[in-house]
Amino acid sequence: MIERYPRMMRLMHWSAAALILPALLIGLALGYELVAPRSKAAEWWTDVHVLLGVSALGVMIMRIIIARRAAKPPIAGTRTEILAARGAHYTLYLLGILMPLSGYATWIAYGEAPKPFGIPLPGFGPIAAELHRTKAGEWLWPIHEYGGHALAFLLLIHLAAVARRSWLARNSNRIDGLDRMRAGPAAPLPYNISLKGHDPHAT
Repeated sequence: MIERYPRMMRLMHWSAAALILPALLIGLALGYELVAPRSKAAEWWTDVHVLLGVSALGVMIMRIIIARRAAKPPIAGTRTEILAARGAHYTLYLLGILMPLSGYATWIAYGEAPKPFGIPLPGFGPIAAELHRTKAGEWLWPIHEYGGHALAFLLLIHLAAVARRSWLARNSNRIDGLDRMRAGPAAPLPYNISLKGHDPHAT
């Protein structure tokens, strides 16, 4: 077993964070009209939001593929804590895929593919025609909107959990919390560290 996540998983984690966090903040700012609606600034930030979302979708797909194949460090804690951690991770993966997909689908459901900064993105003609015919945008947009709020809430919980685990491990010789995603070798666990309460398959 290892203490840190493998290098590729760390790379995917920080890449996803660098794309999803600004996309989420921009989306919330646009949704709450912190930028004047239908202004040049709103158009510019919308283009940034779209590009970040499409890029995040690609990274999340790669991250899931790598996560399924890579060795992962165990999670210390009670059975309840392990199940909560796994559930939070799976939900983050789900929202990381659902948010860009629902946003893109909403766009094409209203008749055209997004063109951020003039870059034409795929229109998925037959799918777009069906979404437009069934007025799918009316339910896709709420999924994207409320999903963004759910993602923001879950990320706050995730950050709090990481801070807690980092604090609890500060005076021990085990690597936990943020240290599991920091640069360094994915070294094997020392033999003197008990694995009781760990789930070697947690993600």
